[in-house]
Amino acid sequence: MNTDALEFALLKAERRVLEMQTELHGWATDDRDRRFDDLFNLVADPAFLLVAWDWVRRNRGARSAGVDGQTARSWRTGKASRHSSTRCGPT
Repeated sequence: MNTDALEFALLKAERRVLEMQTELHGWATDDRDRRFDDLFNLVADPAFLLVAWDWVRRNRGARSAGVDGQTARSWRTGKASRHSSTRCGPT
C-alpha cells in the first residue's frame, strides 16, 4: 500500500471516529442515564484501531518500550517480534 493510500485511509478513519464520537456524545447528553452496553464493537472497529495506532505511533512515548519490550517504531519497521512472551491475565 502506498503512502497516499495510507494517508487517505487514515483521514477516512479519523472522520468516521469523529462521527461516532459525536453521535455517542449526543446520546449521552440527551439521556444522562443511558447505558452503553456494547462498547467492544466500537473499540474493535477498524477505524478506531487505525486512529488509535496513529496516535500511539506519533506519541512521544512511542520511542520507549512497553511492558513487552517492543516500541511502536519497531512494529512499524517490522523489527518487532509479533509473538511476545508477555502474558495477559493471572500467571
